Amino acid sequence: MGIKAFFAFLGLFALCAPGLGDVVINEFELSPPDNGTVWVELYNTGDQAVNLTGWTVNIVDTPWQGLIPLTGSIDAKGFVAFDGQDRWVTTGNGTIFLYNEAGVEMDKTPQQSDMSHSDFTYGRLPDGHKTDTRADFAFMMASKGRSNSAGGVKA
Repeated sequence: MGIKAFFAFLGLFALCAPGLGDVVINEFELSPPDNGTVWVELYNTGDQAVNLTGWTVNIVDTPWQGLIPLTGSIDAKGFVAFDGQDRWVTTGNGTIFLYNEAGVEMDKTPQQSDMSHSDFTYGRLPDGHKTDTRADFAFMMASKGRSNSAGGVKA
C-alpha cells in the first residue's frame, strides 16, 4: 500500500468521520461594493464543532485564484466568515472550493457570476442545503456570519 492509498484512506475517513464532513460553503461575495474584499462564509450542519485549522478555501476566477488559509473552529450549527485579501480583484465570476486539512475537497460551488458590486451575494437557502446543483444557491442580500433565512431572491 503506497502513499496514494494512504491519502485515499485519509480522504475517505474525513468524509465518514463524525463532524468532519458537515462543513459547507454557505454564502460568498464575489463582487463586493465600494472596492470591498471578497469573502466566504461556512456553515457547520453537524452536531459537533469542527476544527478548521489547516483547511483552505480556494476562489477560482480564471485565470485568477485566491487561497484563504483557515484557522480556528466552527461550532455545531454555527457560521464563520473568512475574508480574502484587500488587493484581490476578481471579475465577479467564480467557483469556490473548500478543502480539509488533508487536501480533500469537502465542498464546491457551481460557477456563479456577480457583476453588481452590491450587497447581494450567493447563499444557500435554507442554510446548508446541499444537493450539488445550482439550485442550492440564491442571489440574496448579504448575511455574512449569520443565517441566510431572512430570505432571498432565487437566481
